[in-house]
Amino acid sequence: MRKFARSLVTLCLATSVLSAGLAVAQIYPEKPVRIMVGMAPGGSNDTIARLIGSALQERLHQPFIVENKPGANSTIATAEVARAQPDGYNLMLVISSHVTNTMLFSQLNYKLEDFKPVTVIAETPFVLVANPKFKPNNVSEFIKYAKSNKERTIDFGTPGMGSTQHIAMELMDQMAGTKMNHVPYKGGAPAQADLIGGVIPVIFATPTQSLPFLKNGQLKALGVTSPKRLPQLPDIPTFTESGLTGYDANVWFGIVAPANTPDTVVQLLNKEIVDIISNQPIRGRLEEMGLTPVGSTPEAFAALLESEKKKWAEVIKIANISLQ
Repeated sequence: MRKFARSLVTLCLATSVLSAGLAVAQIYPEKPVRIMVGMAPGGSNDTIARLIGSALQERLHQPFIVENKPGANSTIATAEVARAQPDGYNLMLVISSHVTNTMLFSQLNYKLEDFKPVTVIAETPFVLVANPKFKPNNVSEFIKYAKSNKERTIDFGTPGMGSTQHIAMELMDQMAGTKMNHVPYKGGAPAQADLIGGVIPVIFATPTQSLPFLKNGQLKALGVTSPKRLPQLPDIPTFTESGLTGYDANVWFGIVAPANTPDTVVQLLNKEIVDIISNQPIRGRLEEMGLTPVGSTPEAFAALLESEKKKWAEVIKIANISLQ
């Protein structure tokens, strides 16, 4: 009888927790929801957050407010969300650097486990883009040129130390046996402006960033970092096709919440966001930006975070990159 009583109590408690979770999901959201973005307004992160936030607001009948808090490669904003109330009213739009930041900054006051994955919204490779006057016209020629010019290393611009582009550049150096001169900027826009102006010869850019300038001839594309060619640039070969077999670097965009956010709320948000990005007009808008819509489960997002940790830890270690 005692065992039966204990089992009955356990069952009742489990049922109570489940019922409470379902009740939370049924009434969520009751007030405005914040979507934090760790970058300045106007970039891809901000645009995606506003697209998703607007669609969620229309569906769930509460404001989804995008709050921009740039600084320290988005770690200031990320730390704030990690400390925020885990009630579903604090979300964050993160990118690939969400993982690498935890390996680069020695004194972060948060870790990956402080967040609960909701879904990957979209992903995109980088395009290796160059000033039209730069001699190489593809990745193979670029690597040969970099190796033959030992007296003068190639300047390679990035949005900053520890950025996804910086780490992708280091991976290229390690796989190709080259050594480029890293030129960090305060963002992708100023790096691309100097590229167009001929101050630096080459950068990694997202298709969103580079497509308009490729179309008007202000830049030229040498290769794409994905396993397959980009539909928007069907004539530009991948790095693997150009001889750097296995090279793969991309940037993904996802939504996370503080770690103890109720699973029922996470599942509701996942369901809504996946449906939003699976259908028009948001799917078309993402594709126009040069992105591939994804819409993963929370579990698949968690697996991606783990695989990214393993992939980039060795690259960062060999390159000896650390940030304060």
